[in-house]
Amino acid sequence: MKKTVPAIFTLITLSILGVLFIQITWLQGLFLLSKNQLSEKINQTGIIVVSDIAKKMNSGLSFRLPKRGTLSLENEYHMHKFEEPTVSDMYDSKEVDTKIQAAFKRFDIGDLKYEFAIADKKGIIELKTKKFDDSFTDDINTMQVRLPIMPQDIMEPVGPFETLIIVVPNVRLYLLHSLQWIILGAVLFILVVLAAFFITTRSLLNQRKVNEIKNDFINNMTHELKTPLATISLAVDALKSSKVQSDPKSVEYFSTIIKEENVRMNKHVETILEAGQLDKKELELNKQKVDIHDLIHGVLDSFKLQLEEKPSSVNLDLRASIFEANVDEEHIIHVLSNLIDNAIKYSKDTIDILISTSNINNKIVIAIEDNGIGMSSDTSKRIFEKFYRAHSGNIHNVKGFGLGMSYVKWVVQMHKGNIKVQSELDHGTTIELSLPLV
Repeated sequence: MKKTVPAIFTLITLSILGVLFIQITWLQGLFLLSKNQLSEKINQTGIIVVSDIAKKMNSGLSFRLPKRGTLSLENEYHMHKFEEPTVSDMYDSKEVDTKIQAAFKRFDIGDLKYEFAIADKKGIIELKTKKFDDSFTDDINTMQVRLPIMPQDIMEPVGPFETLIIVVPNVRLYLLHSLQWIILGAVLFILVVLAAFFITTRSLLNQRKVNEIKNDFINNMTHELKTPLATISLAVDALKSSKVQSDPKSVEYFSTIIKEENVRMNKHVETILEAGQLDKKELELNKQKVDIHDLIHGVLDSFKLQLEEKPSSVNLDLRASIFEANVDEEHIIHVLSNLIDNAIKYSKDTIDILISTSNINNKIVIAIEDNGIGMSSDTSKRIFEKFYRAHSGNIHNVKGFGLGMSYVKWVVQMHKGNIKVQSELDHGTTIELSLPLV
C-alpha cells in the first residue's frame, strides 16, 4: 500500500495535467478558428457594402461644385471643376452605417460593435464615425478590414480607389463572449475532473489511514487478549500443583485471578461489539430519571483498587442543585468510567482528579479535570476518532483499542448533549460534558 499510493497519485496527476493541456490547446485552437471566421464574415460584409456603394459611382468625369460652395478663379476666368464623385458626395456616415449594419445582420453578427471610415485615393479620411480614431490606433485589441470601393463600370480596375475601413474594437472580448458557454463547459469539465482527482486522492489517503488503524487495532487487540489468556494459563497451571491444592487460600487466590482476567476479556469483547453496533446504529437508549451524583459516587468506588496503586487524590465539587436527569443509566456509567479511567491512566506519578457538577440552561454539566500528561492541540481534535489513540510518551502501561472516546461522544450526542475538551501538554486535561435534564 505504501508503494501503490504514490504510484497511483503520480499517474492520476499526469493524467490530469494531460487533460488540462488538451483542453487549453483545444480552447486556443477554437479561439483562433472563431477569430478567422469572424474576420471572414467581416470581409464578406465589407464586400457587400462596397459593392452597394459602388453602384452609384461611375468612372467618368462629372460636374460638381467645390465642397466649400465657391468657384475658383484661374487666369481671370471662372472655371467649373469636373471631378470624379466621391463616396462622401453620394452618402453621409449614417447611410453607410445603415448598409454595414444590414450586411452584419445577414451574417449573424449584428451585435458586433464597430467603427468605420472612408478614405479617399490619397488615404485622407473623408468620412468616419466619432470613435474611429481611438479604435484605429489600437492595433493589438482590434480587427481591421480594408476594402477598395471600385466603380462597377470599370472594365479593368486600376487604382487608386477610395477605401472602406472597418475596425472592430475589443475583438477578444467579443470572441470570449461568443464562446462563453463552450468555455464555461470546458471549465466545468476541468473542475469535475479536479474534483474526481481530489476525491480519489482523499479516498486513497483515507484507505491508507484505515489500514494503518486496522493494523494498530489488531496489534492492540492481540496484546489485550493475550495478556489475560497468559495469566489464566499460569493460574490454571498453578492450580494443578498439589502444593496449591492443599492450601485453600492459594486455590481461592488463583481462582480469583482467573475470574478477574475472564471479566477483563469479556469487557474487551463487549467494547469491540459495541463499536460494531455504533457503526450500524443499533444501540438504543433506555432513558429514565437517574441521580447523576449517585452515579459518580458509584463509578468512583469501582476504581478504588486502581487509585490505591499510587498516591491519589480525588476531589468532588458537586454543586448542581438539580442532579436528576433523564438518561440511559448504563451508557452514562460507561461514559463516566471511560473518562475517569483515562484520567487515571494518563496521570503522572501522583493522581489528582477533580470532578464537579453544575447547572446551566436546564442542563447538568459534568467536568472531570486531571493533572496528567495532557494533549497537544492536534490530539485534542482527534481523540473522538474511532481507533485513535493518543501518544502516551513514556507511559508504557496505557492500553486500549482507541474506542472509548468515540463511544463517549456517541452517547453524549444521542442524549442531545455536548462534550468539550481543554488540554495542554504537561498541564493536564479537562473534559466537560453537558446533558439535558429532561
